[in-house]
Amino acid sequence: MVFYLFNMYYTKIFLFFSLIGFIMESTLFKIINCQKHSGIFYGPMTAVYGIGILSVELINKYFFKKISKSFKIIIEYLILTIILSLIEYLGGTILNLIFNIDMWNYSDKFLCINKYICLQNSLIWGLLGMIYIYVIKKFTDKIINTINPKETTIFLIVFIIDTIAVLITKT
Repeated sequence: MVFYLFNMYYTKIFLFFSLIGFIMESTLFKIINCQKHSGIFYGPMTAVYGIGILSVELINKYFFKKISKSFKIIIEYLILTIILSLIEYLGGTILNLIFNIDMWNYSDKFLCINKYICLQNSLIWGLLGMIYIYVIKKFTDKIINTINPKETTIFLIVFIIDTIAVLITKT
């Protein structure tokens, strides 16, 4: 039972932040009057955000707690910048390989690597990871802990069905 609840917490984080990422990015696209769609799914999920925050959560729990206090914030920021940039790079590369699409392209940005990451966004991802850990984690944990396992399971099933639909129809 403990193992089930342990995994359920991380499942909730992934699903919650995939939804929040979709809402955040879709709102930004509306504000800048962009015709883009957030993510590849039919439903309101952008999984790269869920994967990113889940990674931040796991790194924070299993790695950052062991860092000495002297340079903790600097080390955290650097590690989060690298990890979240790597997730963005892998996400862009995988989407291109599987679906032959570029959901984002930073070719025109300073210090771009293979169009999927750039210095500007990498620095922002590191900052957002720090904001998650030090500012919003306690608040979002309260929300996440109110979501019961049945609701989480239903959302997970819908996400899996959406993933299968995307793989069938978009590849």
